[in-house]
Amino acid sequence: MNEILKDLKKIGYINHISITLLTIFFIFVSKKAGVQLNLFGCLYWYVASLLVGHYSAHNIKPTKKFKYIKGKNDTFVALPVVGIINMLTYGIPILIIDYFFKIL
Repeated sequence: MNEILKDLKKIGYINHISITLLTIFFIFVSKKAGVQLNLFGCLYWYVASLLVGHYSAHNIKPTKKFKYIKGKNDTFVALPVVGIINMLTYGIPILIIDYFFKIL
């Protein structure tokens, strides 16, 4: 089992699998909680996209080392944008599959 995980990590599929599972989790919770477009819904999806963006941004290996000072805009603006892009990329096919097969 450890060899399989090492191979998946080397190929890079483990990130795709984990982002897919995170997206399924957040969609499932939002459906069960009945999240609508209000203040709570916006806050929920902001925190979800922040978590997915944090995971995505910190599990890649940069090709070059740069001296970089992290600021507040990176944490509260850039990471949620990365998370939103990832959640849309993985969430749209999941919702299409859910529409036809009702898996969630």
